[in-house]
Amino acid sequence: MKRLAAVIIACLIAIPGGTFGPSSRIARADTPRYTSVALDSLPLVEPESHGAQIVTSATYRGTTLTGGLALASGNGTAVFHLNHNYDELSGVVYDTHTDNAATFLVYDTSDPSHPRLLFSHHLDPLAHAPFRVQVRNLDYISVATNSWDLFVQGTLSTGSLPPTATTVVSRYPTANAGVPANSKVLVGWQPFPGATNYLFHVWVVNTDASATITAKTPLAFSATAYHSTRYTWDDTGFPTGAYQYALLPLDAHGKALAGWSAPTQITIAS
Repeated sequence: MKRLAAVIIACLIAIPGGTFGPSSRIARADTPRYTSVALDSLPLVEPESHGAQIVTSATYRGTTLTGGLALASGNGTAVFHLNHNYDELSGVVYDTHTDNAATFLVYDTSDPSHPRLLFSHHLDPLAHAPFRVQVRNLDYISVATNSWDLFVQGTLSTGSLPPTATTVVSRYPTANAGVPANSKVLVGWQPFPGATNYLFHVWVVNTDASATITAKTPLAFSATAYHSTRYTWDDTGFPTGAYQYALLPLDAHGKALAGWSAPTQITIAS
């Protein structure tokens, strides 16, 4: 019954219409192209999950990471119901301890009495590492730490990235979406091969006729998203109207791996 409840919650989350989260999933049989959702957009399965929490941000070596999964020391474990919907789990895992190493583990727990190890990676103190795990046709998975605290930013995907992809593809907010004024807007995009960091830039296209512009009115904003495919933009003070945002993928040395993404237009509404 508890697993059935988790399935119902997952279905409710997949209903379209959310402004700040990923759009609803489309079945692989209907859409073979690449689609993805953030791992932490799925609910934790209870009571199998323990010492795990979905959080809005975490700090790693002075950098704020937006959105992810915190696994507490002492074998923190998060269980997710995939319902056979995904092909791959990928992302980055961070050891947030200054003195203690940890091991990151991913299991197939479709049969909870016989968990099957899919992936294991040892991290030294304050280390981070990318990971890719095949999860095709799996019903349940668990991600865990065998010892000390870990922070995980993961993406569940279906299909493959187009081989001809030349730049970043934005996920949300989607084109022509409306976002509230004076709020925190979660921006997400698909990972770009080889990219470690991303530049995010948003600028005004056309303000509403009622907007008042002064020398202190913000009309553009730029930031760098480190080791993440998400960024939370605070649009406080920006006048209502139409805006566009774009992304630039960078490697670990700050070299651009492609050009700017095609601009996505959104509207700040009062």
